[in-house]
Amino acid sequence: MPKDGQQLHAGHRKRMRERLLHEGMDSLQDHEVLEILLFFAIPRQDTNELAHRLLLRFHTLSGVFDAPFEELRRVEGVGEAAALLLKSYPEVERRCRRDRKKNVKRLYSYEEIMEYAQSWLAGRSREAILLVLTDAAGRVLFSGVIHQGSVGAAEIYFRELVRLASSYDAACAVLAHNHPSGDCLPSKEDLETTRLAADALSRVNVTLLDHVIVAGDHTLSLALSGAMDDVFPDAKAERERQRQKVAERTKRRKGPVS
Repeated sequence: MPKDGQQLHAGHRKRMRERLLHEGMDSLQDHEVLEILLFFAIPRQDTNELAHRLLLRFHTLSGVFDAPFEELRRVEGVGEAAALLLKSYPEVERRCRRDRKKNVKRLYSYEEIMEYAQSWLAGRSREAILLVLTDAAGRVLFSGVIHQGSVGAAEIYFRELVRLASSYDAACAVLAHNHPSGDCLPSKEDLETTRLAADALSRVNVTLLDHVIVAGDHTLSLALSGAMDDVFPDAKAERERQRQKVAERTKRRKGPVS
């Protein structure tokens, strides 16, 4: 690159870094976020055009970060270093979320269960199954990924699920898995696996409290969904309490009827 071109890019990069420093990430458009990130993988080239190419190919910022490594490499200008940098972002975000939750000692509600599951699973590019075991008071005894791959491969991890529940003398369990596709809706396979897991755990006197599906920033509680009240009977009462709370808040906002 000619010297004048190098100086031009250096000046542009300096202005972009100063803008990020003084105005924050929210002041940047999506292509500018990518442009700045790519500075660290592509030290001496214009990354603006590449940022636009990535968004054209994958449509959104999250689409870029969620894209498979091989697909990123197919975009003109994306080398191994750039692809690794882009793929590392959701993994770092997930680890930060989990780090914030690592001191959680007790899960009190379905909302806390969903947040806890998301801290473990959001950002993963492969399907993974999380098991959380608690005592009767909700104190966390164990949490960890016990299987990676399709939820349908039930026989692979059911024995491990029961073994861990028994060894930790758990009273309750929570299952969670992620949908890398970004869609929270449960499949028939998800529902059937949940039913089988609840049955397996019941044989060692452990109650399955919930099965959470994580898809990016979204979560779905099968217990609260109402789709499996026979498996999660306690959740039906919780849904009714939530419905009453919403009704009371709505009534207060409307004020007294004249």
